[in-house]
Amino acid sequence: MEVEQAVNDWITPLRADMVDSYISKGLKASGKYERDLEFRSVVSNSKVNITILGSDHTYYMENGRGPNKDQSPESIRAWVGWAGSTFLKKWVADKGLTTLSPYAVAWKIARKGIEVPNTNNPGGVVTDVLNKEKIAELIETVGAAYVDTMKLFFINRLKR
Repeated sequence: MEVEQAVNDWITPLRADMVDSYISKGLKASGKYERDLEFRSVVSNSKVNITILGSDHTYYMENGRGPNKDQSPESIRAWVGWAGSTFLKKWVADKGLTTLSPYAVAWKIARKGIEVPNTNNPGGVVTDVLNKEKIAELIETVGAAYVDTMKLFFINRLKR
């Protein structure tokens, strides 16, 4: 198997598994995480470089978020006004939480942060899928593909 194909064969189900993890954990709201999830790979004769790109909020879904550093009333009020009228307004609407004020959510986040896991996020949105076993699978698959490529190279050289 060609190395590039081995990498693509590893990436395709990984992406699907990462999206499934986010949906099954009830974290889907706007779908931005899913839309922004992108894999890039560069394969050379001696190495493979895989980059995973995604939404900024992926970090917070995985790790939580601390309270705002500046806890002054003015700073909290400004952040609550911004967050409650932008991304949290959209999040509340996307989740169908019509009785929940996005400003109340923003205030709680600003004052207390978000701990993960919690009742709405069991944690592991990324690390349940992209873990040591998955990396070991990539190393084994790509290693075998490199060995196959080298075998073909030497066989073709010997035929000449």
